[in-house]
Parts: sequence; structure tokens; C-alpha cells
Amino acid sequence: MALSFFALSAWLLVAALAPQDAAAVEEAPPVAPAASSEGETDGGLTPAPETAPGLYGSPDAGAAPSRETTVIAQRQVDLRRVAGSAQVIGREELERTESNDINRVLQSVPGVYVREEDGFGLRPNIGLRGVNADRSSKVTLMEDGVLFAPAPYSAPAAYYSPLVTRMVAVEVFKGPASIQYGPNTIGGAINYRTRPLPRQAEGDLDLSIGNYGTGKVHAVAGYGTERWGVLLEGVHLQSGGFKQLDGGGDTGFDKNELMLKVGWASDPQARLRNAFELKLGFSNEGSNETYLGLATDDFALTPQRRYAASADDRMEWWRTQGVITHRLSVGDWLEVSTTAYRNDFARTWHRFDHFSSGPDVYKVLAYPTGSNAVYRAILAGDEDSTGEDQRLVILDNGRRFVSQGVQVNATATFTTGPLAHEVELGARFHHDEIRRDHVGNFLHMRSGALVPSGDAPEQLAANVAYTRSFSGFVADHLTWGRLLVSPGLRIEVPDEHFGDELTGRSSSGTSVVPLFGLGAVYGLDFGISVLAGVHQGFSPVAPGQDPSVQPERAINSEAGVRYAHNGLRAELIGFWSEYQNITGECTGSTGCTSDAINQQYNGGRARVLGLEAMGSARKRLPLGFVLHADLSYTFTQAWFLTAFTSANPIWGAVAQGDALPYIPQHQGQVRLRGQRGPFELGVGAMYYGAMREVAGQGEVPEVEEVPGRVLLDVTASAEVGAGRVYFTATNLLNQSALVSRRPMGARPQAPLLVQLGFKYSFR
Repeated sequence: MALSFFALSAWLLVAALAPQDAAAVEEAPPVAPAASSEGETDGGLTPAPETAPGLYGSPDAGAAPSRETTVIAQRQVDLRRVAGSAQVIGREELERTESNDINRVLQSVPGVYVREEDGFGLRPNIGLRGVNADRSSKVTLMEDGVLFAPAPYSAPAAYYSPLVTRMVAVEVFKGPASIQYGPNTIGGAINYRTRPLPRQAEGDLDLSIGNYGTGKVHAVAGYGTERWGVLLEGVHLQSGGFKQLDGGGDTGFDKNELMLKVGWASDPQARLRNAFELKLGFSNEGSNETYLGLATDDFALTPQRRYAASADDRMEWWRTQGVITHRLSVGDWLEVSTTAYRNDFARTWHRFDHFSSGPDVYKVLAYPTGSNAVYRAILAGDEDSTGEDQRLVILDNGRRFVSQGVQVNATATFTTGPLAHEVELGARFHHDEIRRDHVGNFLHMRSGALVPSGDAPEQLAANVAYTRSFSGFVADHLTWGRLLVSPGLRIEVPDEHFGDELTGRSSSGTSVVPLFGLGAVYGLDFGISVLAGVHQGFSPVAPGQDPSVQPERAINSEAGVRYAHNGLRAELIGFWSEYQNITGECTGSTGCTSDAINQQYNGGRARVLGLEAMGSARKRLPLGFVLHADLSYTFTQAWFLTAFTSANPIWGAVAQGDALPYIPQHQGQVRLRGQRGPFELGVGAMYYGAMREVAGQGEVPEVEEVPGRVLLDVTASAEVGAGRVYFTATNLLNQSALVSRRPMGARPQAPLLVQLGFKYSFR
């Protein structure tokens, strides 16, 4: 199905966009338009352009300059000088799709995998190039170049993600391009970019409504000049939820985010320039979400059902953010940026976790026969629980996080003979910590409702883990004619500590990890360039692990070709990751119970091979129509080279040659968009390949497979003066496809979701 889907997509792309007579084709610039003075990029998904000036020859008169910039750590970066795989989802594309789900946004990027969980993207599971997607723990996540995961070293599972509707760009770095960002270099890095300070009076208002009680209010107001600016932004997002709870009840959520930015800059004409920026943020969420899914037969009948055992499940969290940045510029050759930051995050998830002494809930729902049928009936409220072993344990899963530090980044440009250098240096002193307070409450199921058992609560976890780390990197982007070579060196020095109040166990340790990367790009004629690179992938061990657990390490390689000519752009990159040790972590989202949460496991050697392809084209049609087409595709094979036995439920007893779970072999998207004057209509199809849920090889048992599926969507908009009316619809066929059986039972993708909105802007 996957091959026929993409064969059809490629045929449509070529047939619709085959080159015409040169006079009839509008020559697209070899890269996206340059960033504005505020650092914004227009356009949608953009592959990293080529390197040296003149790679495509002299641009046509009137064409946009062959330069594309983005902002990392508050600094503009020329993507032509990124010797590796890098894509940018720009502001226009984010506003065009108007998605509130980061999973939908990222799946347009080849090499990115997501594991669906709640249908709204509240808790993203993101992986890059074959790394485990669980809780995005193997990806370096940043906002404006600053780590935003609650505790990226001490507890890397990221239960927080900023609202993508606030962002003006999302940047994805893989391969050698990610060696500058840590602590995780195993797969890559993702940077969310917020709105820059204004240079005039400006404001935006975005209102939308949708089915299932979905609504959004997004407001922005700001004022600025060339020397100073202030910006206030707020978002409220809500939904009543699409799942149907036994006995009735809300299955939706409410989220709020508020951001204030204030900045000042010295005379921009001076040789020595200073700039300061303060960013403050507050976020909170209340969501009636659960880890409890359905038995296979129940899913087939009513996939949007929720069992009575999850009636009281609710996540509540709040987060505060403070970031202050000083930027020093000396002429055009040196820029130094210093940033101090602190993020506080507190959450409590009151949710069903397990039976007091009963069987594993995942197995109960995967095989609901025999004695398991009784436990399935208790979960559904069809039978009352009896005895201590059938008590339901409802977990008050409390955690508090701190993430703070100071980072310095410097960039210097100069020449030595025929070589042009752009040297980047960075250093970061970082501290993060997590305090866990997990309490189990015992309840019985009585006539379809949860009632207290009368037993005293049980303390299941009370511990603290913290990491103090130093990291640094240096990279030199050397340009010689059409060749750019980028060697880079990174060092990570984590100092970890763990203390368990229940057992009295404590541990600490310090390690020094040097990492090297090398990338190169060479420009040929006719808009073609070739690239290749290799870098050392690394993911640290969280505090409190068994001494036998080793860091995740791999040698990651890539090679590919890029093309941009005559309005067509394409990129084809092959990647190969050779793991010396792959690691897994036991989390609630993989089906582990509280006694095993956050334990990590060695997986030995593994290999990941893949191919990423993307293309885009634009063509003018008669009567003023413009047609845009975008295509992306990822092929991946990943398997273990070592046999072992693991308590990680998605690994289990692994034999040599077993495929890694939750990595689709085929995945891709095709999108067509027509535009005429103020009107625009787009249609898209996303193919999600079949995935294993447990490591293995050969034919996949039905209860261990997530089948492949195609998701269709449509977007439409019309400009009305300074406003814009938009409409989006996702899952046009209203399919209730299975997306996962983890952590506890079958879970559906979101049904048909529609929203109608209006945006108004003034400048």
C-alpha cells in the first residue's frame, strides 16, 4: 500500500508540475526568501540550502536573494552554511495549516516519527531517524535556543510541549547539523521559535471554534521602534474531548499560555552594539487524560469509548519561564550572546495505574479471555471488584521540576588566505532536578463507579534526582569556493545525583564525554549539490540507574544530494546509525507500573538504515491560478544486532535481528495547494506505515501491530482586508484507526476534527 501510495503521489507531482516553456514558468529562488529584519522566514517546509555563494549561478533579475536565514539562540543563521540535514517549517506554513497539534506539524518533515497518544498532541512522542519516540526523551528540545524539557538531563521524558500555535517557525536539525545541541545528539534537535519583538505598533487576534467543544483565543499586542520593543501574547485552547466515558463526563482539556517580551538595543549604526531581551512566560493545563485504553473487541465496536476505571483521571500542571539575554556585536565579524534562564514545572496526574495484585493491564486488554476477562469487566464497570488483588490503584503522580542555567554562544567570521571561516563556540552551565512524590490510592469498582476501599494510601515513590552539567562546543564552517566543510567538537560533563527516601539508596557520578562531528557540502552545476557527514550520537544516563547501565552511543552517518532549479526543489538523503549501545527507559507511557518507572536498560548493538526524500514545486496556471506541491517520504529499517532480555515491556526477550518497535518502515506525505488572489485551498494525505509494538521479526501478531493508515486533511482560507477567514478539517474520512496499544490497551486516532476561524492583524 505504501509503495502504491507514493508512486501515485510522485506521478501526480511530476504530471502536474512538469516544466513548461521557459517563458511560462516563474523561476523560484533556490532558497526561501531571506528573513526579515525581525528574523522571520516566509514559506513552508524548507530543506537546508546550498553553501557557497554562486552555487546556482547568478540569480535572475528580480529574484529573491539566494540566502535563507533562521534564528538559533537569538542569532540569525544562514542555512546555506548548515552542513547536514536541516529543515524549517516557516511561519506561512504554520499559519496555513493552523494546526494546534505539534505531531501534525512535524510529520511533514522526513526522518521524524511520532507515536500518537491522546489525539490532540498534548503529550508528544517524537523520534528522529529511528530513535525511540517515547516522550521525546532522545531529542534535544529548545525554545529560542534554550532547553525547555522539564529536566532534560535528570528526567528526559518531556511531558510538556509549548503550544505550536504561538510559534513562527519550527526548526529540525539532524546529522552533523545537530552536534551543536545537547545533551542528546543521538537523533537530532528541534527548536521552536517564538514571535520576535515588533518595530512598530502591531497586533493579532485569532478566534476559532470547532466540533467537540474545541475553541481557541489567541491575542498578540506589541509596540516597538528600532531601539526598543514590548510584546504581550496569550493563548487559550480548549476541547470537550472526543472520547465517550462510561457513565458520562468530560474527556477534554484546557490550556493557557502567556508570554511577555521586553527588549532594548543600542545605536544600530555603532561599531559596538548591545541588546537586551527579557522573556517571561506562564503556562497551565487541566486535561482529563488517561493511560487506559480498550480491549481489542471493545475497540472494534466503540473505538472512542473510555472505561469507567478512568473516570477520575486528570492531569494538572503549571509552568513558569524566565529568560534574559544580552547580545554583543562588534562590527560585522563578532557576535556574543549570553542567556540566563530558569523554568519551573509542577504536575500531578491522578490516574488509574494498575491492579493491586492482579495481572498486567496491557496483557489483560490484549488477551481479554480466561481470568483476564474478569479484570477487563472490572475496568469497564461491568463487574464489581472483590478482594485485595482486584483493588484498583489510582496514582497521584506528583512531580516538581527545575531547569536553569547560563549559556554563552559566540560567532566570529574571518578569512585566512582562500578560506572563509565562520567559527561558532558555545558553553552552558546547567542544573536540573526532579522530585517525585507518587502515592497509590486503593479503590473498588462498584456498580460502574469508583469508590474508596477504606485502605490507607501507599507511598510508591519519594525521591529526588539532580544533574549539574557543563557542555561546550566549537565548530568551524570553512568555505573554499564551492566546498564547505564543517568540523565540530562537543563535550558533555554531567555530574549526577540521586536519593531515594523510601529505600535510603543514593548514588552519584560524573562523566566526561567528547563528541565529534564532520559535515561537508559541495555545489555542482545546474542547481545540484552533494553532502555527506558523520557524527557521534550520545544520550546520557539519568541519575539513579543501575551501575551496569551505559549511555546510548552511536556513529551516525549521512550522504545525499540536493537540487533546486526551474521552480523545482528536491532533497534525497540516506542515513545510517550504528549503535554501540542502544538504551530504553521504562515509563508510564510504555506500560510500566510505578515501581519500575524511569529505570533504564541496555540494549546492546543495533543498526538503523534509512532514506529521506522531499520535494516541492510551484507552477503558474491560466486565469491567475498558482499550484504548489510538496512531497516527503521516509524509509527506515532498524534492528537489534545483540540478543538480550530486558524488563522494558516494548523489548522483552530480544533475539539478534529483531526489529525495533514503533518505527514504521514507510511514512510520508503529499500536499497540493491552489491559490488565486485572496483565496487558497489545500488538500493533503499522510501515510503512517505499520509498526510493531514489541521487538520481533517475521509476521507480526495482530495484538502487537499498529496497522498502516492514510489520513486526509483539507485547509481553506480567504483574505478579507486586514483579516483572514480559515477552515481546516483533519481525518476527512472520519476513521477510528488504531494508533497504539501502549501503555494500556488500544487507543484511536482523533476522529474528523474541523475548525472555523478568523484572524485579524494590524500593523
